[in-house]
Amino acid sequence: MHKVKNKWIERKSQLAVFFCLSIVLNALFTNVSYASQPGAISSSDHQIIIEKIAKQLKDYYVFPEVGSKAGEYIRLQLKNKEYLGYDYLDLFADRLTDDLQEFTLDKHIRVRLHQPYSNLMPTGIENDYGFKKTEILDGNVGLITFNYFSSDHKAKVKVDKIFSALNDVDALIIDLRKNGGGDPDLVRYISSYFFDKKTHLNSLYWRETNSTEEYWTLDKVPGVKKPDLPIYILTSSYTFSAAEEFAYNLKVRKRAYIVGETTKGGANPGRVFDLPKNLSIFIPNGKAINPITKTNWEGTGVKPDLPVIAVKAFEEAYAMAKYSAIEYRVTQGKAKPEEKYSITKYRPSYGKWHLARNSCPLKYRIADPSYNGKTRKYQFPYQVKYYGNGSIDIQYQFGNKSGKMKQNVYFKNREEEKSGISIGFVSPDALYISDCKIL
Repeated sequence: MHKVKNKWIERKSQLAVFFCLSIVLNALFTNVSYASQPGAISSSDHQIIIEKIAKQLKDYYVFPEVGSKAGEYIRLQLKNKEYLGYDYLDLFADRLTDDLQEFTLDKHIRVRLHQPYSNLMPTGIENDYGFKKTEILDGNVGLITFNYFSSDHKAKVKVDKIFSALNDVDALIIDLRKNGGGDPDLVRYISSYFFDKKTHLNSLYWRETNSTEEYWTLDKVPGVKKPDLPIYILTSSYTFSAAEEFAYNLKVRKRAYIVGETTKGGANPGRVFDLPKNLSIFIPNGKAINPITKTNWEGTGVKPDLPVIAVKAFEEAYAMAKYSAIEYRVTQGKAKPEEKYSITKYRPSYGKWHLARNSCPLKYRIADPSYNGKTRKYQFPYQVKYYGNGSIDIQYQFGNKSGKMKQNVYFKNREEEKSGISIGFVSPDALYISDCKIL
């Protein structure tokens, strides 16, 4: 009985200590100023941060008028108490980012908790400079998958090793579906492997110096240049910034075929500026200018030559790349006898020309399809011509009862003819152009 009583007294003592401690801790936390908690900010901090951002946008944003108006916009948001309740740095930074991106339509602008610029990108050691996969697929098709364009000079050594390993492939797929961008200098370096002549890829205009920096391919690279190698680039709605530049440059130069989704649409480079309260802001202070189109992909993204959902992009590109690899071997004089025969045998025998439906100014003809045993689908060789006057940038839709595919094509005149191979269709029924629109 005494033992039970003593345990009860001991338990009561422990509970008493616990409740006393709870009261003390509660009193302590209740009396701590909310704004002094880690990451917490006050309404006066809101105003200081917004004033600093407004000034930096006015002074540095690549489009001065838009920068000034964006600053006025977040001032008005503050005046209208739109930032009440955003009492932590991360929440406030996210809200400012949303407001500024919505107003400017510039997806590069971002407010965030401050990090040194070198820490904004993954380190090369941890991520192998962004390169995730390099392999040679059946059909002697090379595959490179990487997630960012590293600014580390050692990344170029990595690129050289990759192209050395893929030196003998007969077609190449470059997967940029998870690539968020990076350094334009690595864009130039990789692109230099695909052009034998010095080629103007892109230019960057910088507001601060009112100067334009031109990016040309390099005359020489440590490896072997492949100016005729068939290239397929995979894209998604996540593909952004420098990755978009890479795809855009090669598409405009007719050096690669883009398969996948329209990219995110960010063409304005910039740098990080410090803000109060350990925040920083990335402000675009430059813009890309393509030497051929005289514009860029800002806000519109890079449109694929073959639009398909991102998860299907590899499947469609690989089917085309394997056939392109055979054609490449034939042209390079290294094809096997049976491959030469298969190319000759497979050389499409097109039917008669047909006019597209719904008043589209196109005519087309289709060859008999080939059956892909792995995908269990039919692919059709096709030719398309524009019969209007002048040039035209047009999107048209091929299809039959089992599916549809869209193509974005530029015709420089009515004499130009476009040839290709369709995506896979379940039905072998003949394709037809059902719809189109001028871009």
